[in-house]
This record gives sequence, structure tokens and C-alpha cells, in this order.
Amino acid sequence: MRRLITGRGLRLLLAAGICLGTLASVGAAGGADGALPQPAEALKTEERAVEPAEAAARTRRAVELLARRGVNKQQRDALSVRMGQDEFLFSMLERGELTRVYLTYLALPNGRAGLLDRYSIWAVANPELTAEEAVLQVNMNRDRDFYACVQEVEEPSGLAVLVNKHYALPAEYVPELEALGKGYGTGSLRPEAAEAFRTMADAAKKDGISLRSVSAYRSYNTQKNTYNRYLKQYKQATVDTFSARPGHSEHQTGLALDINVASTRAHFENTPAFAWLKEHCAEYGFILRYDKGKEDVTGYRFEPWHYRYVGAEAAAAIMEQGVSYEEYLALLPVWSE
Repeated sequence: MRRLITGRGLRLLLAAGICLGTLASVGAAGGADGALPQPAEALKTEERAVEPAEAAARTRRAVELLARRGVNKQQRDALSVRMGQDEFLFSMLERGELTRVYLTYLALPNGRAGLLDRYSIWAVANPELTAEEAVLQVNMNRDRDFYACVQEVEEPSGLAVLVNKHYALPAEYVPELEALGKGYGTGSLRPEAAEAFRTMADAAKKDGISLRSVSAYRSYNTQKNTYNRYLKQYKQATVDTFSARPGHSEHQTGLALDINVASTRAHFENTPAFAWLKEHCAEYGFILRYDKGKEDVTGYRFEPWHYRYVGAEAAAAIMEQGVSYEEYLALLPVWSE
């Protein structure tokens, strides 16, 4: 059975800059290779469905074991439910392989079993953080430099796919596309996103607001050419604040588009169109992807024109809470009570 990579050996690996995503760690769902799971996986419970009687028996035994470990009642209640559902973690608990610190992380709904070592190391490096903050930040890969440990997404066609400076689309990936059509600007999107944008643009028009796409789907090669063109004008560190490296652009998903403008000089954030989008985009399944104040999380400067289709339910939660897409996904529970 695989065990957690812990202690001095892990610290040496991190110091050497070795990506934990290439190492075998915990065999449970939620990041078996030490990585943040993609959204579809994060929404699942961590183990196979178990018979109620089996889960109940494990839960009772977990309560006994956790009481001996001295965890508080709130954590014990949460952990006993989780252990009842997850045979792998329960067996680790029985063998005494889960430290008090690990149990604190696992008691959180968004605590991923595959990231326990990373949580611990990040917390030691940042002692001012609470357990909740350490888990959230590591779930967003804040403990890794941008582009330092890139992983290719497994389900590029998933509606909730996360594409950023830690996760890349395959170079050959091309989604199913549909032209936005006359009167809606240039380019194509995936059919569900295209239909949602047309519906949103029609609603905005009734309020006297014009919304048009100025850039929608871009292929890997198009993004490569765009990025390389900027490199001839600016230093890479500057380019990376406003242009995605090839494979890392949301435009390649067919779920993102730039509306009306694509330049900071246009000050789109001061227009009635932007105000309308901020108030209504979630109703049509879109989010403002790179908001002001989220630069450290997303890695990009404020782009008031860039919108991503995620579906109405997720969009409502993201826009209402004022969180980035990374934060939203990092807060998703990996187990259910």
C-alpha cells in the first residue's frame, strides 16, 4: 500500500524543485499524486459507495479511535463520518498513520487526502495561517510557483475544466464549436456557451447595452503565435501578467471570450456594459474570470472584458461570493456528510 511522503525526504525534494505531481503519494481520491483534483473529481466523495451497515460500523470505530487521539468533538464528528465513507483513510487511522495535524486538515470538507504533506509544509512556512487558510491556499497551488509544476488536464471537454498556470490543455485539443453568428461579434464557442452568450447579449440589448465578442475560441497555435509576438515586445515576466502561454489559455476551451474590448486602455470597467455584466452575467452562466484584487490567485491582471462560461449554478455562487474560479474550486468539498 502506498504511504504519504513525509519528513526530511519530502523537504529535500521540495528544495530541489521536484514536482510532487510526478510522485506517488496517497492512493485516495482527491489528488492521489499530490495535485488538486479537477472539478468533476472534487465534487465526488472520496471512496466507493459502501453499505450503510459497513459505514456505520466504521464510523463507530472511528469515533473511538479519534477520541484516543484527542481531537475535539467538532473534528471528531466530521472525521468519523468521513472515515465511515473512506475505507483507505479509516485503515490509516487504525494503523496510527494520521497525525493530529493531518486529522485537522482531513476534518475540513475541502481537505484533500493527497495534499496532506503539502498542507503541513505550507503551514510551517507560513505559521500565521489557520488550517483553513493553509488548505485553501494549497488547494489553489499557492505553494507552487506559476508554471513550475504544470499538469495536463484529464477531461478538457468538461464544463468545469480548470485551465490556468498550473493546468494545461493538450496541444491537440479542439472543442466542438459553433459560430456566434451575425450581430454577436467574431469567433466561435462551444454550443452551450455560444447559446448562453447570444441569450445574454439579447437581454442586454433590451436594456440598451451592446455586447459583442471580439475574441472567442483560439487554437493552441494561435495562442502560441500571440504569446511569442508579445515576447518580442516585453519581458516574459510582464507578458505572463496579461497573456497565457500556449495550452494555458481559457480561450482554447471554447468556453471563454473577450467582450467589446481587450485592452486596459479602453477602461471597459468604467462603462455601462461592464456594470451590466457584473450584475447579470451569472444569470446566463458566465463569470468575470480575472477580477481586480485576484491577481495573486489567477496570475493575471484585472481583465474586465474576459468572461468564462461555467453554468448558471456555479456562476451564481462565484459572483455572489466575489471569489475567483480557483477559490471556488478549492472550497468544493471532497466528501459529503
